[in-house]
Amino acid sequence: MNDVIKILKKSKRVAIIAHISPDPDCIGSMTTLSSILKRMGKEASIYVDTKTIPEYFSCFDLPECVCGELNPNDFDTLVVVDTSSFRQLGKYGPIYKEFNNTVLIDHHKVGDLQANASFTNSNSTSCSEIIFDLAIKMGIKLNKKEATYLFAGLIGDTNCFQNDNINANTFETAAKLCKLGADTKDVIFQIFKHTTNKDITLKKLAYENMVCSDGVGYFIFTRKMQKEVGTDDLGNIVNEILNNEDNKIAFAIKQKEKNVYTVSLRCKYEFDVSKIATRFGGGGHKQASGIMFVGSPQKHLKQILDACYEQIGIMNNG
Repeated sequence: MNDVIKILKKSKRVAIIAHISPDPDCIGSMTTLSSILKRMGKEASIYVDTKTIPEYFSCFDLPECVCGELNPNDFDTLVVVDTSSFRQLGKYGPIYKEFNNTVLIDHHKVGDLQANASFTNSNSTSCSEIIFDLAIKMGIKLNKKEATYLFAGLIGDTNCFQNDNINANTFETAAKLCKLGADTKDVIFQIFKHTTNKDITLKKLAYENMVCSDGVGYFIFTRKMQKEVGTDDLGNIVNEILNNEDNKIAFAIKQKEKNVYTVSLRCKYEFDVSKIATRFGGGGHKQASGIMFVGSPQKHLKQILDACYEQIGIMNNG
């Protein structure tokens, strides 16, 4: 951590990058770190390779453009948060790889990113917890807005304290963020309760097209479907599929471009989708992981299904 703090204090112009298909923890970590650095008198900009920002991200007060072109000459430091995977950086990956002053802040167990300084802790349930610890170590008292951002990230990555990765530190950090003035009611509503007509249309489409077989449920979200719904944001659909009493593992394959797809995996407590994700070059957590692939969806669908069935078989026979 001290090496990270040393670099951040010396930096004047910082670019903060996070993973494709951003989630609340990704955005919460980015926006808070950016706010802290600006309060320290530094320039800070955030970048994430995504075409759309989910409506429920309104609680983060994001700038209009977070997916623009990153000119490395405009910055002296590049920071990656909430991922240790090169592929997860999307179009910003090659820039990060060639940059000579980098920082990595993450809570995932595995990854292939290298950095000049790293602050990682796989025992943390969210990257937001790590940013909170970093702020304390730097002697920064979070303001109400920053506390709200981190609380959003924390509940996002723990599924509002429902995942089995939570521990005592999770609740202690949440309590401290509440004391700092985090707007917990608005964040919980925006992330878990707010529903639009697009959400309802998406749920209908998902239920009509999902496939459930032998403990695995899945849904393929094509570009045609995305145009029909009016959004490419899957929201909480994968968890909805997992909630089916017969499903032990659930996933959704989302088409991003003509031959580019992302996969969101979820599972019930006794299983571990991170093992499936890493097999295909992805990563994440025991109950929530992701994959990105290029090529035929049907070919990859069969491989992912086989990996799911294999894990269910191992657990059932164990």
